[in-house]
Amino acid sequence: MKNLIISSLIIIVNLLCCDAIAQVKLAPSQVKKILVYNAYGGLGGGESADIEVVPEATGWNSYLVRRRINEIMLRRKPYDTIMRQLITTLPPSLIVSMITGIGVLKPTITRTTFGLTAAGLIAELKGGAKAPVTIAPDFNKLISQKLIDEVIAKSVVDEVVMDDFEYSEVDVITKHNDTIKLSTRILCPTKLPWTIGHHVTYDMAINDFVVAAIGKETVPNKLTLSIGSLKEAIYKYIDEQHNNAPIADFKWRYYYPENLKLLTSHFKIIGTRFMQGSYYYCRLSTSGMPSAVLFESTLDMTSDEDVRMTIAYAALIDQYFKSDNFVLNYYGQRPNAHITLSYYTGKSPYYPLSNFSKKLPELAKTDSTQAIHFWAGTDDDTSYWVLFPNHQSLMTYHAVTTADGKAAPIYPAQDPNGSWYTKTNTWYLFDAAGKVLRQGLGWQ
Repeated sequence: MKNLIISSLIIIVNLLCCDAIAQVKLAPSQVKKILVYNAYGGLGGGESADIEVVPEATGWNSYLVRRRINEIMLRRKPYDTIMRQLITTLPPSLIVSMITGIGVLKPTITRTTFGLTAAGLIAELKGGAKAPVTIAPDFNKLISQKLIDEVIAKSVVDEVVMDDFEYSEVDVITKHNDTIKLSTRILCPTKLPWTIGHHVTYDMAINDFVVAAIGKETVPNKLTLSIGSLKEAIYKYIDEQHNNAPIADFKWRYYYPENLKLLTSHFKIIGTRFMQGSYYYCRLSTSGMPSAVLFESTLDMTSDEDVRMTIAYAALIDQYFKSDNFVLNYYGQRPNAHITLSYYTGKSPYYPLSNFSKKLPELAKTDSTQAIHFWAGTDDDTSYWVLFPNHQSLMTYHAVTTADGKAAPIYPAQDPNGSWYTKTNTWYLFDAAGKVLRQGLGWQ
């Protein structure tokens, strides 16, 4: 009993002093649970996920306990669900390293912070090829330790991004219900440093713990917190110094041979842009798509599901272009017109139609996998559309951008004295020929 009291007093004193010395020495046996929060947000909405790591009979288990999604621009209903889904069991060594990092701060970046070497990066790049390499850049000329150090110095610094928010937090809760909080709002590869009290620490052991706790779940900041984000910053820096983007091109050619073969067999690849890791932004076209159409797919080239969904959605789009629809006909004949349809990795392109249930209940019951959503416009208008398999078209948003404020010909006549909000947010339901069947403001 005496030893227990002494142990408790030591923990309390450490916690009370954490602002002053930012060092709290704990053992895993003194920890009740660890809470991990990750969130991002911007003008288009936001997403967050809460994870709880607890010691159980089977080990340190990580659970996804809450997920929230709010997609404002797409006008979807906010998603907020509480659960307790087992993600993975963590190795005890990760817990020890993370807790040790709380007690021994690393206030500056050193060569050992990230442990990246030219030889290591080159070997990793070459080892990632999954097809016979016939053309390869001279990696020894591209990658050096001097360049790695230069990119780290330029990249691992906070960036000011207007209307963008990324947050990670780790709360270590002791068996006496005291909390040690680590957090970072930094916008840079790895998001280092972490803040503990009024002190900072550049410790990848904390990142490694968070990434391991996330496991295979899709959670905000997962990629940014990993060492891979810094490697990609190095590769991106190299690519930006060369017109042919040698590293991104090497990966595109040799890292994903099966999925690349599938894409090239279904699409004309108009252009690609490397994003990060195995993620690429692709501009694609099929034989059934007119030149005004931009079909963009941001996909993980290692994901069979991403490639399959891209192909399936393109096939549905082609079906609509074979039909006689006034919206597609209108923009297909306008000069400088554009129709933008998108697929984004891991997210269904078939948006739920439940938002329309109060005003358009018959359309809300439509099979969402048979409807397409897109932005369309010319130099003088921009609008958002949903096309249904019954040949009806729903315009949910339109903007007037002409200098004289006149509406584009496709828009129905409006009250010139109406407010900007009313003009842009009045929705219209058309038949296949362009006759207005119904109109309204808002969906509640």
